[in-house]
Amino acid sequence: MVYNICMKEHFIVIRQKRKDHFYIFIAVSNGFAKGYSKQIGIGRLDKLEKIVDDPVGILKNICRDFNVNDDKNKIKQEIMFKLASSQYTTNQINYGIEVFYKLLDNLKIYDCLPKTKHKELEKIFKYIISSRIIQADSMFQVFKNKYKFTETPSTKKDTYYSLLDVLSENKETILKQLNEKIINNKDREIELVFYDSTTAYFESFERKGLRYPGYSKDGKFKEDQVVVGMCTDKNGIPIHYKLFKGNTGDPKTFIPFILEMKKLYNLKIVTIIADKGMSVAGNIRFLEQNNIDYIISYRLKSGTKSFKDYVRNETEYKGDDEFKYKEQEFISLYKNKRPNGKLRRKIITYSRKRAIKDFEDRQILINNFNKLKNRKGFVEGTKLLGTKKYRFFKRLKDSLYELDLDKVNEDRSLDGYYIYETSRFNLSAQEVVDIYAKQWQIEENFRTLKSGLQLRPMYVWTDKHIEAHFLVCFISLVMMKYLIYKINNFLYENGVKDHFTNSRILDAINSANKIQEIANGVVIKEIYIKNENIRNQLNDFTLIEQIVDDLYM
Repeated sequence: MVYNICMKEHFIVIRQKRKDHFYIFIAVSNGFAKGYSKQIGIGRLDKLEKIVDDPVGILKNICRDFNVNDDKNKIKQEIMFKLASSQYTTNQINYGIEVFYKLLDNLKIYDCLPKTKHKELEKIFKYIISSRIIQADSMFQVFKNKYKFTETPSTKKDTYYSLLDVLSENKETILKQLNEKIINNKDREIELVFYDSTTAYFESFERKGLRYPGYSKDGKFKEDQVVVGMCTDKNGIPIHYKLFKGNTGDPKTFIPFILEMKKLYNLKIVTIIADKGMSVAGNIRFLEQNNIDYIISYRLKSGTKSFKDYVRNETEYKGDDEFKYKEQEFISLYKNKRPNGKLRRKIITYSRKRAIKDFEDRQILINNFNKLKNRKGFVEGTKLLGTKKYRFFKRLKDSLYELDLDKVNEDRSLDGYYIYETSRFNLSAQEVVDIYAKQWQIEENFRTLKSGLQLRPMYVWTDKHIEAHFLVCFISLVMMKYLIYKINNFLYENGVKDHFTNSRILDAINSANKIQEIANGVVIKEIYIKNENIRNQLNDFTLIEQIVDDLYM
């Protein structure tokens, strides 16, 4: 039996050298037979290059469109016209962003949203989340920068803002999906939850909705702001966030946040870890009434004289001069009066390293004060504006201040001591200290949000768009911290003594670039940028790609 296989003929580009020059032809291949048929000479390569930068690349792109049976002169005339009128450009684009596209695909965040009419909305979602990690900017600038990255949507600017409405309306659904997928990937156990709050300011002076003046942790006391409560798991991956009015004090964020988080994620058994800013009687009583365990640092320097004396008393301590501790158990009392049947533990620790740090931190404040003193040893109150801690300075008449040596000596006597208060009696003192030591991760997450992901200042005005802006930043933070966890866990499990950070990952992602040669809007050539200066970063990128790809296996 004989099969007659008919394949459509098309032109291919041929480059031949004759004497000292290269000549360009298009022709039809004879297939398995040698040679070509229907050859059309286009011209000398060097002369064609005076017409357009990459004539061969453009010819390869357009020659298949010609009918091989058309008149040769007609074809050549049309080719020369297209070469002469060709719009040829080059563009450097980043393909490293595709790592975050894949990560978002794995977590299937967009799948949980209602189906929309706009087909490109999912692309926009992936792009704005991923680009914020790499190059945080306003929504308008994100739209303008889309040509710098691969696989970006070709839609109008208004569609980007439409996505903000979709996100704000589906915040809880998105956060639940994120949490469930990370748990399903066996990368999260919500037994320990680390909580803290911060502020984010606006370039605005209009009080409306969430925006309101309040104590700014950024020193921006004139701008309106919102307060952000956030928690992370033990791996440093954010779990949840909640926005509060800008004049909400830190302790007041605690109970509403915990109630919302427990309800949304259906948490039953959990231990809340928080710093001394949350250590107020109302918060402790709330945790005890709801059978929620906690580890919270205690405000030693605002403690009673008798407790400070107990801390300084060297008896009962276990350990050595580098680190030692002792414990105190007591009945929980509301406002030091009514018992509620609960017990608490205070774990008093001393660390020589902390003592050195406490001394150095205080000395910086004292040195700064001394620099401002006049000849009489006083400092004018106006010169202390912006000073974070006044507790070492005594106010005199006429708004003058002097160094309070009694307070300095009292503070020095408590250098190195740190107190933990907990409801957990099944943990050793060292385990409590080790768990609380992870609290730095949420503080580092806030720094990443504010600096790397540009949480502030925010140029969005409605409450819906404020919520969406925070959600975009939060998802971006989760992506970054989840990727860091996956990489470092992979290295640890394989016995590799190495560690990735935010900056190292971003250096790797930003090194993954290619040059595109474009003619008449069509990519005709791609050149991946590789050189000795970025060899280490590209090696890191290869590892990152491998780990992300393994998530799909």
